[in-house]
Amino acid sequence: MFKHEKTGKVYYSVREKINYYSDILKGRIPASRELKAKAKQRLPELQSINVQTYDEPAMIVTDDKRFGNAISKPRACVVVGQDSKKRLLACPVHKRTAKTVILENDTTRQVDSTIKPLDRSDVYETKYISGLATLTSGDKKRLKAIHGKK
Repeated sequence: MFKHEKTGKVYYSVREKINYYSDILKGRIPASRELKAKAKQRLPELQSINVQTYDEPAMIVTDDKRFGNAISKPRACVVVGQDSKKRLLACPVHKRTAKTVILENDTTRQVDSTIKPLDRSDVYETKYISGLATLTSGDKKRLKAIHGKK
């Protein structure tokens, strides 16, 4: 649990919510019929999030203080793996400030923000660079959004 230091809103973790809803269903916390129905519905959803394996990268939210920020607030991050102690390895998500695009099919290459006009006589075949992957539809979409004419 953490409290947003500017708005005062309290954020509860998935495990804290599981404990709360479990206590409602077990009768440890007195609750209305509507709250019991909500607890019965939410508990399986929260438990599936809790047991998620994170074999594939996944988007989660955590306290921004975990990444060295001075105040507590929600921070989106991507879980990229787990360490030997089963702790999640997460990278924070930031708003895009660079105009560099990493390609989907070839993560060793990126499209830089430098835009130069070229004459058509300066265009060559792609076969001259070995291992050059074609652009995916996602690559094309991102390139249009970032480098497209405004």
